[in-house]
Parts: sequence; structure tokens; C-alpha cells
Amino acid sequence: MEDYYYRYKCLLEYFVTHLEYVQTKSENIVGYKKYIEPILNSFIVTGLGYNDQAIQNQISNWANYGKHKLCINVTCSFGSYMTNQCYLNWNGTWLNTRPIWNKAKQIITGLYLSKQEKASAKSEMSFSLSELGLFDDMAPNENLKNFFDTFETLIVNKEKHEAMIEYANLLKSNKNLILTGAPGTGKTYLAKLIAKEFGATEENHQCKMVQFHPSYDYTDFVEGLRPIQKEGESNIGFELKRGVFKDFCAQALENLIDSKKSRQDINEDVMFKNAYDDMIDKIRNEEIKEIPLKSSSMSMEIVDVSDNNNLILKAKGNDSKKTYIVSFNRLRKLSLVYKNIEALDSIHNIYKAVTDAIKGCHTSAYWATLYFLYKNFIHHNAIEEKRVERKNFVFIIDEINRGEISKIFGELFFSIDSGYRGETGKIQTQYQNLIEDGDMYEDGFYVPENVYIIGTMNDIDRSVDSMDFAMRRRFAWKEIKATDRIEMLDELSDLKNEAIDKMVNLNMTIEKTEGLNSSYHIGPAYFRKVMLYKDNPDTMWSYLWDYHIKGVLYEYVRGTEDVDIKMAAFEKAYNNK
Repeated sequence: MEDYYYRYKCLLEYFVTHLEYVQTKSENIVGYKKYIEPILNSFIVTGLGYNDQAIQNQISNWANYGKHKLCINVTCSFGSYMTNQCYLNWNGTWLNTRPIWNKAKQIITGLYLSKQEKASAKSEMSFSLSELGLFDDMAPNENLKNFFDTFETLIVNKEKHEAMIEYANLLKSNKNLILTGAPGTGKTYLAKLIAKEFGATEENHQCKMVQFHPSYDYTDFVEGLRPIQKEGESNIGFELKRGVFKDFCAQALENLIDSKKSRQDINEDVMFKNAYDDMIDKIRNEEIKEIPLKSSSMSMEIVDVSDNNNLILKAKGNDSKKTYIVSFNRLRKLSLVYKNIEALDSIHNIYKAVTDAIKGCHTSAYWATLYFLYKNFIHHNAIEEKRVERKNFVFIIDEINRGEISKIFGELFFSIDSGYRGETGKIQTQYQNLIEDGDMYEDGFYVPENVYIIGTMNDIDRSVDSMDFAMRRRFAWKEIKATDRIEMLDELSDLKNEAIDKMVNLNMTIEKTEGLNSSYHIGPAYFRKVMLYKDNPDTMWSYLWDYHIKGVLYEYVRGTEDVDIKMAAFEKAYNNK
């Protein structure tokens, strides 16, 4: 890298000198003696380096950075070279280093990075010439290194994006994608990169990954009854809990629904939620112990607040231990029908009005709670909430064929089909009768349109069964070969080429072996493990063979004829012999 920094510093100094000289024709500019005078007789003023015009020859000593090349482009606009249309660019891109001019003095005062075609391109990073240490006859400083690193990152990220386009398009059009192929090809990491192309990461909670295994089942994935024990009670009860996939879909559906709401609707949602939370806080602090009913002489005693913030009430003064639940979801649903105190006051038959809105419940408790909330906590303060942006959500299932697919997905086989996303794919789950009113899935479950599924699997794993055809046809399939992920070896630096040679030779021999094919290749992830032994350069490659690769290959051919001969051929290929 130090050579790259030095090369880039020389290139920047030449670029500044070239532009100032062609603008002023002055021999007094700081870089003239070093950069212009030696080539004055053959000096080319203008040209497009990205078109391989002769001007590119003047920076040939500083243009190449591994597989990337920088090009110089100098054009004249309206008789002046003091324009941002003069730039250095990564070849084949609009990722540029551009000048900052002081037009009065006809000098360049700084440089900035951009990734837009237009002359007024937004700056990604900028430094003055002095901050970059140009023309100081010293080694590249930290600012210049940072400047180059950022510039190089722009081209690396662009290449990563372009490499993901095929996968992203497959997922976008099919909704479901399986990455299959040889072990060690980084399928799981690739799945996360594809998700990132959709704006979904684990950090922003739009990407979730689970790993299937033989014990994984429907209750883990979709929903099921889970034992609960309330504090102070000895009896154990059961409560319906969403599985990881259904919970993920609920999060995505909430975003999808909110993205279709007006700003006013969003403000009302936020106002109601804030008011409800304020009420719950006061209840937990025992500032509120009861809620009056419509008849002023009666009230509901607050028994508890559940873990998910639902109220647990009982009739005050009644010896019965019977309690009633008032849930936030159903209360909010009721509030959308009766939007204020006046609307609640106008009700003549509470039972009919409330059950028509939210179905069966303790209607007086719901009416009273909503009335109490409106009267004491809804203040209609101005809230400036932005419109919600629709987001993509990507669910990754690692080792998807290690689980019993039919058992895990159950009736979801139908709803995950790309042709049945959204409400058209609504199904009744096994515990549908226990879904409370007001829940977004009260009428049935479906996978929202903004949910995408990526599975990874190793087709040759002998410990698992093949995926059944009913599931297979609901996914697009993409084989990931060892050579598709060569970039995984970039971190090996000087060892990269040797690793590639060993991998390619070994995999060619594997393909020629009877009963084996490209699915049995050894992927780059295995060769990255050589870094574990980098402190012993004389033995690191033999250690990699002995402790990481040899055992895998033996499993491939174990039980076949001529195992020793096959293993000897593998080792010979690995050693490039």
C-alpha cells in the first residue's frame, strides 16, 4: 500500500501542475521543474485518458493500482481549464478526483472526490493541497492516505455492487432464492451481501438469519404455545407466541402498512401510542389503580399489566376472581371507529357498538378504557412525523435442507410462493383460533410483498435429505462455484495467487474423479485458513492440507474403489505437481 500512496501523491502533484500550467503557461508554478519541463517537447495539453488518448502516457508511471487504473482527462470549456470537467477517474467509472480552483488567482487550492457524472458533482471528501502534503517532498501523510483509501473504496464498493446485481435481480423477480454449491464458497456471507443490496442488514433489523437443524420445528418458525409462569403463582400456563419468521413478517407488514399511510394517519398513530404508554407508566407506578365505567358508581380494578403491555382488569367490589384483558391492538382498532369522547358518548348500546367494531370482548371494559385514555392522556399536541418509507426485509435460512421442511413450514408452503405474496396468499395457521382480535393477522397469515427469502444449502451433505419438490419449485436456484468467489482470497495478499493455483488445480482433479463434480469443489473459505499458520511459512500449506482439506476429500471418496490412489492424486494437484 505504501507504494500506492506514493504513486497517488505523484499523480495528484502532476495533475495539479498540468492543469495550472495549461491554464497559465507559467514556468513558476511549483511542480513545473519536476513534472512539465522533462516532457515539455512532447507535452500533450488535452485529451481523454479513459479513451486511451496519448495524454494517458504522461501519467503511465502512476496510473496502475493492482487491477484498477486511473485515467487523466483534461478538456477545455469556454476557453478555460478552470473547470471540474478536468478530472482523474477510475477507468470505466465516474468515480473522480476533481480540482477546487481559485479562479481569481488561477491556482488549484484543493481536491475532492466525487461519484457523479455532472460537473457540479457532490463532494464525498475534500482536502486542501497543504492538508494533502502535496509538493512537500515528504512521504505521504495520513490525510493523503485517507484520501486514497476513500477513493479506492468507491471503486471496490462499485464492483461489489455490480457483482451482486445478478443475485439481486434473481431475488427481486422470484422473491425466494436458494444458494447452493460447493462447501466453503461463502454462501452465507453472500446471502448477507445480497440482503445489503436490498438495504437490509441485521443492524437495521431488516435482515434476520436462522439456521435450520433436525430439531427445528413449526413452533420455532411460525407460532406455537409456550409455557409461562406468572410471578407469585405456582401454576404454569400456556401462551401463544409468534415464531421467528412470523414475527419478522409482522415487522415487515407494519412497515408496509405504515408506508401507505398519510402523515396525518401516522401522527394519530404516534399520538395514540404515546398516550397509551403514558397511561401504562402511571399504572405501573400505581398512580392509577382503577378505571371508571360509564355508570359513575362502578369501576374496573387494575389487576396487572402483562409483559406485552395489555391491561388485566376485574370488576371492583366483585368477589369473583375473573379477570378481563384489554389489549392495545384491540383498543387502537376501537379508537379508529370511535375517534373521540363525543363519539363514545353517543353510543346507546355499548355491547353492540363495541362488538361490531372489535368482536367479542368485555365491551364495558374496552369502552371505559378508551374513554379514560381520551379524557386524561390524549392532548392533540402537534407532532411532526415523516411519511414512512417502504423498506425491504430479507429472511435468510442457513442450511435450509438440514431441517424437516414440511414440519417447519407447515401450511406456509402456499403463502411463501412468489405468486401468492400479500393478502391473496392468506392462510389459516394451526393456532388461528387463538389469535386475538386487533392483531394484524387476526383474519389469517400472509407473507408481505416486501419480504424476501434466501436459503443456503450444500447439496452433497450426506447427513440430510434432499429438499422435496414442492418446496424446490417455490425458489429460484443459483449454484455458487468456487471460482465465483475468488475475491474471498483478497485478504491473503501475497499468498493469493498461490492459493488460487492450488484451488483451481485441486478442483480440476476433483471434477475428473469418478462420482464427483463441481458440487464437491473445495471453496475459497478453506484456503483462507492458511492465515492461521502464516507464522510458519515453511509448513503453512502442508498444515492447511493435513488439518483442513485432506479430511473433507477423504469423506468424498470413502467407501469407493482406489481411495489411496484418489487421495494421492488430490494431494499432487494441491501441491501443483
